[in-house]
Amino acid sequence: MNQISSADVARSFSQAAKTYDEAAFFQRIAGERLFERLDYFKLQPETIVDLGCGTGVFTRELSQRFTQSSVTGVDIAEGMVQWCRQRSASEEYICANAMALPFEDNSVDLIFSNLAIQWLEDLPGLFKELNRVLRPEGLLLFTTLGPDTLKELKHSFAQVDHYQHVNDFIDMHNVGDAMLSAQLIDPVVDAEPVVISYDKAMELMRDLKDIGAHNIDHRRSNGLMGPKKLKAVEKAYRQFAMDDGQLPATYELIYGHAFGSEMTKTTSYHEYIVELAEGKREP
Repeated sequence: MNQISSADVARSFSQAAKTYDEAAFFQRIAGERLFERLDYFKLQPETIVDLGCGTGVFTRELSQRFTQSSVTGVDIAEGMVQWCRQRSASEEYICANAMALPFEDNSVDLIFSNLAIQWLEDLPGLFKELNRVLRPEGLLLFTTLGPDTLKELKHSFAQVDHYQHVNDFIDMHNVGDAMLSAQLIDPVVDAEPVVISYDKAMELMRDLKDIGAHNIDHRRSNGLMGPKKLKAVEKAYRQFAMDDGQLPATYELIYGHAFGSEMTKTTSYHEYIVELAEGKREP
């Protein structure tokens, strides 16, 4: 289970805003496959939220696909939001925590979220909040990561020391259970492995840093890893080399979707603002 703070997530991804797109090979693949799944649904959304929008690649694609819709990109990282605003004025971009979204109850037709919810520990609470803002029968469509993600890197580091070097992620079945507990309608989850190949393990680690997804677990070592240890990790990783000599980086890509329910909404936007002012909620 992740032991990650929202402040660490925001800081890490803010710092990665300028380097993210060049290194986000897997993230782009995942987003494109998620975007293709929009074809499965008959949608005419008036209001769309791209949750965890990052550099806004898919926020802009959503805006181009649904030209009559109001599209808002939301990210916890202020650096990402500022980057998006510089790139496009066709969408609105907001810095906010997914656990306390600044939207009214029953106000959103589509929530699209590519590789964002894995950074949140309280999935039942998250899905409850998403259900709050979704209109009844509004669509939630997302990707996240499963526990087999970066298993080769995790195993290689384990040969070197006992520290936590790779973030842990939640099993697909727990994601589905969290959607059910939040009273979302007809939740569906499925998963597939996606393998990205590298010449060296160091290239993978550099990409993870450049997208802000390097290890930010509280159980990590606070010291820098020296050349000797890095060389040992590289050597350990070679055991996974494919026939062509490339090193595989496996991601367990989880897809999910569900629909908003007519649950009794607990917090209105006005109440949210009041709670925020009183310090009962984090922004």
